[in-house]
Amino acid sequence: MSQEYQQPIIPPQVDALTEENDLTVLEEQISPDEVVLNADIIHTEELIEQSRALDRQPPYVIDIFGILKKAAINLVLPFINGMMLGFGEILAHEIGFRYHWIGAKVEPPRRLEQRKRESGSKYL
Repeated sequence: MSQEYQQPIIPPQVDALTEENDLTVLEEQISPDEVVLNADIIHTEELIEQSRALDRQPPYVIDIFGILKKAAINLVLPFINGMMLGFGEILAHEIGFRYHWIGAKVEPPRRLEQRKRESGSKYL
């Protein structure tokens, strides 16, 4: 796969002076970063082969651990979240009942009215 550097074939009408002038001009125009070396070409070919090897692998692999992680996030965490919200609401109501906050009722108003009516005299 490695390529050897081969000398370009120079046409007979180009003399040594013209070739030297052309090389001097090219060296002035091209920065050292733009020069492509054989090592760069070989490294690029290796990268291309590696990417082709990755393309040959099956695109989708079923992973049991991955399925369990997704199930835990989508099924278990919302359940725990709901439990925490429920316990928080119960705790807030209990604190409100204990410290007699305004609007904290232990019994519904209908039951309180019924108890007041029953506590009154039955004969009056």
